[in-house]
Amino acid sequence: MDAVSRLLGQRRFHELTIDDVMQQAGLSRTVFYRHFASLADVVLKLLDGLLGDVAAETEQSDPRDRDVLLRTLALAVGVFRRHGRVLLAFDDAARLDMNIAILYRGLAERTVEAITELLERGEREGHTPPLDTGEVARALAAMNGGYLLDLVARNPEFDTETALETLYTVWSRTTWPDTPAHSEAPAD
Repeated sequence: MDAVSRLLGQRRFHELTIDDVMQQAGLSRTVFYRHFASLADVVLKLLDGLLGDVAAETEQSDPRDRDVLLRTLALAVGVFRRHGRVLLAFDDAARLDMNIAILYRGLAERTVEAITELLERGEREGHTPPLDTGEVARALAAMNGGYLLDLVARNPEFDTETALETLYTVWSRTTWPDTPAHSEAPAD
């Protein structure tokens, strides 16, 4: 798994081979197949670890806190900063492997459900204007993922301050319109 992580820092998932990974790891090809069925399986294991880390961080947030939006977006930008290549690999793998595509879709749906819940809570609390929460959640989730994946693909050293400010602007104007613009958003 460490070898795949290192190689993903240098190239895209669809460019990896098991031989490259095992050469990087200093192990034989047969060792790979004792633990994994495919490179996509390695990416899934990496993603599982990443999602566990993200879940632990998000559980610490107080949803009643007005700055939760900024902190949540900062968390997302930070995850893409630290693990963008794994997320790109997962996106690539989903295009090549039907099982990964199903898992990818499930992860996307869980993200939309979580955002929908946040939007509905915002409506109940009176800071989010009435809107089609499910569709707005789907659009916001797609925007976050697409925007951050595009940044990572173009430049893994992307400007986190600009990324966070951009996402915060769209989210805050959609979900909490009376929130003032934020000029000093933390990146990680």
